[in-house]
Amino acid sequence: MRCWLVTSSIFLARARPRPLLSPRIQSTMNQCRQTTKTTTIVSTATETKKHLFLQKRSMSERPEDPQDPVSFQTQDSPVSREISQEERLAIEERQRKAFAFFTETLQIYGVEELIFCFNGGKDCTVLLDLLMRYLRQENISSGDIPMLYIKSGDSFTEIDDFVERCVRNYRVELVEYEGSLKEALTHMAADMPRIKAVFVGSRNTDPYCQHLAPMQPTDNDWPPMMRLNPLLEWSYHDVWHYIHMNSVPYCSLYDRGYTSVGNRSNTIPNPHLRNPDSQCDCDSVPACSCGPSRYRPAWELEDPALERAGRLPRK
Repeated sequence: MRCWLVTSSIFLARARPRPLLSPRIQSTMNQCRQTTKTTTIVSTATETKKHLFLQKRSMSERPEDPQDPVSFQTQDSPVSREISQEERLAIEERQRKAFAFFTETLQIYGVEELIFCFNGGKDCTVLLDLLMRYLRQENISSGDIPMLYIKSGDSFTEIDDFVERCVRNYRVELVEYEGSLKEALTHMAADMPRIKAVFVGSRNTDPYCQHLAPMQPTDNDWPPMMRLNPLLEWSYHDVWHYIHMNSVPYCSLYDRGYTSVGNRSNTIPNPHLRNPDSQCDCDSVPACSCGPSRYRPAWELEDPALERAGRLPRK
């Protein structure tokens, strides 16, 4: 494990000419994001500098074989669910289109210019698994595209632990900041000026994401970067079909009725998944500690429009 303290600030290099993309439309990245409290990361080194601390960790203890399947031996093992032939074919088509998107991306950007944003949630978990499968198919090292994780003092322990396990088992390089997404990208642009585009697990049913394009430039007041959205057309149930079909490990919160995970202060289990005989009283209590039997798992939510019913309104 390595921790590097980066205190240099370098202006973002001008991108080289790219092939012509779809017409530019106004970005909504400043709305379609998860914002966390701005804090200073405490470094393990003796010197710290606010916002410019970049933590990079390589947690693989053995050389990577790109042909080896990713294997988890953790508590976050997916629960079996029968997938119909129709669902299977639909997800295979989703995966084919995602792989085509990755191929198109690598025709525009070098692999060293890419990073992917990961928050430990179900959508980012699918994005991570898809991207790692694609890289293995193309004989590209999983460590070549780093993982950007924005850490919060209000995050679920289960999410932080799951992120660590993903780093270890997918053998990716972790780049970690604290603050909002905009702050993280701003300082990442200074610390890692080679990065020109970021993969994000947004879906068009997410708040303010209805009009995002698959390749969407950031707003003018953000660091100049291309936002890559390969999961825009995926539905809530598509995400869970992919996870079960491919036995993808996921955060254990989803087994306890959480359907959309933010931070501890704004997230509760989805009330629409509470078992009828449950006496759990978590409908208004952040970070509910009720056991898995009190709520049905996330994939049993019938109406995807209720996905965010467990998110509390901002105070």
